[in-house]
Amino acid sequence: MSNEKKAKAQAGINIALIKYWGKKNTELNQPAVGSLSLTLDTFTTETTVHFSDACAKDTFTLNGSTRDDNRVSSLLHDIRRIAAVRECATVTSVNRVPTASGLASSASGTAALVTAAWHAAGLPTENLVHNPTFLDLVRRGSGSAPRSLLPGLVELERDSGQITSLWSGSDWPIRMVVAQATQGPKEISSREGMAITQASSPYYKAWVEQHPRHLRAARDAIAGRDIEALGHLMEVSTMRMHACMLASDPPLRYLKGVTLQMMDCIESLRRGGLGAWYTMDAGPHVKVLCLEDDVSAVVDALSELIDHDRISVAKPGPGAHCIEP
Repeated sequence: MSNEKKAKAQAGINIALIKYWGKKNTELNQPAVGSLSLTLDTFTTETTVHFSDACAKDTFTLNGSTRDDNRVSSLLHDIRRIAAVRECATVTSVNRVPTASGLASSASGTAALVTAAWHAAGLPTENLVHNPTFLDLVRRGSGSAPRSLLPGLVELERDSGQITSLWSGSDWPIRMVVAQATQGPKEISSREGMAITQASSPYYKAWVEQHPRHLRAARDAIAGRDIEALGHLMEVSTMRMHACMLASDPPLRYLKGVTLQMMDCIESLRRGGLGAWYTMDAGPHVKVLCLEDDVSAVVDALSELIDHDRISVAKPGPGAHCIEP
């Protein structure tokens, strides 16, 4: 009888409101600053990990295409070492997030992979999101992935690597409108872009030094359910991060012309009295924070600039979890 271990997990992307950019320790993939994000209920990754002695080698299939992926291989190796599992694994992943485009697909992908592999290997699952070994594996795969382990608004601490849920209730109808500016992967990966910025941008040190103040202010805004204060901090965080990138050598410009048009659109809505605020990660896409009652106006305005089918509305979503067995 074959020795088989199998589990399937799902994780959503998280959108950083207070950004992290750069590494404190490249080898351990530790972020240079803390960060705060919103886990979404759309744009998910579902991953099945199947350890079996019928497998001759590890295989990884993403959206029907079998490929080699060093991160996947490394994580499976670490899981086998921790769990004393000898079998190779078949990994099948369905990613409902545009890959490598600046929509945090690495976060949802890594969170789903490690969660599924951990359960498939039969490792202890009690208080899992605070297990330092588990968190270390998730962070090594993607620096932002630990935030996808918890629902709602989540803070990732720089020094401890721990994650904290700041809000995941139903008393605050916040929404995230996601507008995909372009299609296809970005030219420079986040990891490469971080290294360039950290090594060459004259603004980077100052950005790191002021970062704790933004995190404290964001915590206060969340505690007071103050979306205006949180939205303002989110915009300042994203613009200062992109300013660091633009001042790098060579300059990094992830934003496109249509990105700037959408930013102008949101600012115009706000001048008209609508509560909406934008953020962009290492990519051209625009994510807009607003309340549920303002979603239709935001979507209608953005639809004047891009096709309606490239706009999605997300609610706060659950943390990574097993859906099988």
